[in-house]
Amino acid sequence: MIDVLIAFSVFLTLAIVVTAVAHIWVAVPFIPTPMKVAKDMLEFAKLKGDETLYDLGAGDARLLIVAKRAYPNISAIGVEIVPTVWALGKLRILCSRQDVTLRMRNILSVNVSDADCIFLYLIPNMMKKLEDKFQKELKPGTKIVSYAFSLPNKTPVKEMSVPWLTGERKLRMYEW
Repeated sequence: MIDVLIAFSVFLTLAIVVTAVAHIWVAVPFIPTPMKVAKDMLEFAKLKGDETLYDLGAGDARLLIVAKRAYPNISAIGVEIVPTVWALGKLRILCSRQDVTLRMRNILSVNVSDADCIFLYLIPNMMKKLEDKFQKELKPGTKIVSYAFSLPNKTPVKEMSVPWLTGERKLRMYEW
């Protein structure tokens, strides 16, 4: 039993160190989308149920799991770059028994040209970079649903306020 505790302690320490180093390199914090907001984002997207959907910066994959449960025929694909957060997402997917793909990659290097809908909860610096990427890759009619942060040069087709701590934040939908 002591060997198991030592092994677990070593693993946990290594995971913390890897995460700390990854966050220095990536400079994007892991702040999970509140579950209520994930459900609101999904409803806001008005999916038909057969789309290919991406969550860029998917974190622990919660939005993808909720989406797949609600729409079993969608293709749910997430992208996360921080190894320990990606591992947490893989574990959540395994426990959920949902057919969700979670890739450990840089979101800027993943081709999203097959996307029908993309979910985002990212910092402003990443939103600008993604806007440029989307201009090159997205097909007409692709929906982007963003929580809290906007695309700097694109006007949303609709917005909705959602509760956040003591105030509100916005969901924004963009169409290409």
